[in-house]
Amino acid sequence: MQKENIFGINAVREAIQDPSRIQKVLIENGLESPTAKKLKDEVMRSGISISFVPEQKLYKHTKENHQGFVALIGEIQFATLEDIIDTSQQQLFLLLDGVTDVRNFGAIIRSAVGLGASGIIIGQTGSAPLNNIAIQASAGGAFHIPIIRVSHLKDAMYMLQSHDITLMGCTEKAAHFISDTNLKKSVGIVMGNENKGISKGILNLCDEQIKIPINETLDSYNVSVATALVLYEYHRQNN
Repeated sequence: MQKENIFGINAVREAIQDPSRIQKVLIENGLESPTAKKLKDEVMRSGISISFVPEQKLYKHTKENHQGFVALIGEIQFATLEDIIDTSQQQLFLLLDGVTDVRNFGAIIRSAVGLGASGIIIGQTGSAPLNNIAIQASAGGAFHIPIIRVSHLKDAMYMLQSHDITLMGCTEKAAHFISDTNLKKSVGIVMGNENKGISKGILNLCDEQIKIPINETLDSYNVSVATALVLYEYHRQNN
């Protein structure tokens, strides 16, 4: 479990959809913009405890651009993979092998929520933390998708394979483009580290390897962009 505060208009708006997680929302005194007034009304209607405070107090809880709103959050509970796998329906899992940048992690969460992934799996070590920056980058999406943290990513891969979920490693070394790959089934997409890609041991466990088209003037995409492209192709084939 992890305890973090949420800041910013969009992230706080998403967070208050589950009031049970929020201890209190701190709102800067004197906010008059229509967007701020709308969120103040939404917080008040939610029944969550509110404190109107000077701007300096908000900066005690975050050094980032809070836009006048900070939600004090309880503990974020990681999900367990056993509880998320559902063999009665088609599912899409994301497995992140050494994604260490918290903003990339947050952007990946946001895309995963928007494009209907079933869950995100990260390792206990060598992964970006699910902290307030990641949650902010996810625009509150972290509250709307199961995030599973496992001791070893390989253990999660074995479990997915035991439930006939095909594991696909996204790598520029692959022979086949994702658009030429059948994604009309339950899959686990493995995305690698920002600089090194997927580690050899993890890649060897994948059932298939896929790649994304890219202009020859570039070497690779940012991992969060690459993940969004893969998720979109899965969505396109299944809708």
